Amino acid sequence: MTAVDAIAFDLDGTLINSVPDVRAAINRLLVSEGRAEITLDQTLSLVGQGARVMMEQAMSLGGEAPPADALDRMVETYIGFYRRHPADLTTIYPGVVEVLDSLAARGVRMAICSNKPYVMTKLVLETLGLDHYFDAVTGGDNVPHRKPDGRHVTHTLDLMGGHHANAAMVGDSETDVAAGKDAGLPVIAVTYGYAHVAVADLGADVLIDRFSDLPDALDELARA
Repeated sequence: MTAVDAIAFDLDGTLINSVPDVRAAINRLLVSEGRAEITLDQTLSLVGQGARVMMEQAMSLGGEAPPADALDRMVETYIGFYRRHPADLTTIYPGVVEVLDSLAARGVRMAICSNKPYVMTKLVLETLGLDHYFDAVTGGDNVPHRKPDGRHVTHTLDLMGGHHANAAMVGDSETDVAAGKDAGLPVIAVTYGYAHVAVADLGADVLIDRFSDLPDALDELARA
């Protein structure tokens, strides 16, 4: 392919480490429901499929999963807790700001394609001062399809002008790689994120250990 001119990024585990704040919001919900709190490692095992799946699994760790109507209420309560503390403990991974600055200077169009609830995706980006880099943002609840369905990725690219021919997906997990591949895009996977299996086994085109390695990985794709 020629030089990559558009990138769909995953957010959590790729650009930011948000699990401490996600855990805090889950635990506030669990305590309010009379359930035991969960650990950071347990939280890591839950992320990636969106808030509803995460909440159902979190409740199941300490007892029976709730019925659907109760689960809907719990998800809304969880999001309310999270909205009040969107990035108290969240950190941007090293090299992210510098690389995003470099890509923006090169004219690369960038978007966020996350399974995180849209309102939280936007709020976290704004709180961390990252929102201005992205021409489009989608969450797991404001699109017809969500990762690992590739239509989540293509819909996100459409929102920023339909840059498909020379686009790439950058993420950290099995849902990101599967979605990128389903969308017909080359995929770069970071090795430091929230994958539930060995990143080397996910089938990404290029692996990077540091976000600062992304420009070289993009050049590698262009040479392929």
